[in-house]
Amino acid sequence: MTDSPPVELADFDALLELLDQHTMRDVIRLFVTSAPERLRVANDGIAAGEQAVVATAFHTMRSGCGQLGARHLEQLCANAERAAKHGDLSAAAAGLAEVRVEYERCLAWFRERGWLSS
Repeated sequence: MTDSPPVELADFDALLELLDQHTMRDVIRLFVTSAPERLRVANDGIAAGEQAVVATAFHTMRSGCGQLGARHLEQLCANAERAAKHGDLSAAAAGLAEVRVEYERCLAWFRERGWLSS
């Protein structure tokens, strides 16, 4: 885990400049409601030995992270995606654990700033 904030404020603010607050809330809600499904798919793919499924799940989640400025989470997803693409599902599983922790940090960040209900 890192001591830096889970969301880069400059990146987040840049997106907020393009969107109204209602749309920004929708984007955040979409991310936080779709991420658990991506994590489930990655977990199931690891259990089934389906490296392409795992890589795709992390890739899809990584896109949302980048859009919102969750750079550390984006990097963790990229690392797990790369591991899956190279057939290293044990490294992808370790990455999944890290992704889950960082995702929770992002949720807390959004809640603390009033973007999500508790």
